[in-house]
Amino acid sequence: MIASGHVVAVTLAAGLSRRFGGDKLSAQIMGTCVLDASMAALDGFAFAGRAVVLNPSRVETWDRADVAVIRNTAPERGMGHSLALAAQYAADSNARFLLVTLGDMPRISPETIAALLRAGPDRGDALVAARPDEMPPGPPAIFGCDWFARLAGAEGDTGARTLLRDPAHAVVTLPLSPAEAIDIDTPADLAAATPERSPD
Repeated sequence: MIASGHVVAVTLAAGLSRRFGGDKLSAQIMGTCVLDASMAALDGFAFAGRAVVLNPSRVETWDRADVAVIRNTAPERGMGHSLALAAQYAADSNARFLLVTLGDMPRISPETIAALLRAGPDRGDALVAARPDEMPPGPPAIFGCDWFARLAGAEGDTGARTLLRDPAHAVVTLPLSPAEAIDIDTPADLAAATPERSPD
């Protein structure tokens, strides 16, 4: 089990929303914006620290004092670059573990985060990831400090994908329901992720 107090939790939210056709992280879902909904699952944990990776256009409007900002000045370099910044932040914080979540996955639950922490071995080489049905493992994911240097060199859109898919590594995976696995890339994704209202 991994204690939350040994974990730095970082949300990657510096994407350019090209497929959405606008600022998807500000789109409304469940009474709030996509980014806030995606981060809500982390709010009940006593992490060693929290941060969010943002592109420059969003940095100036960030107003959460409890979540540090990691500025990504080159979001066009892909998610791997945001992950590299997150890993460097965790290393600089002397964290034992890095929990990575995505700013466009608004249905992730606190129960999923808790399950990842429970399943993770308390070791520097820990790799724990959610795994949707018939999909490779991915975020939310936890990385032990032994991987920080490698992650800090990540580039492109693959990020930690190669690491989590390598059978040579003892990756602990937990099933992720289709409802929670939705990430918002297009307006259709947003519609699919929005819970239907019960009839009055």
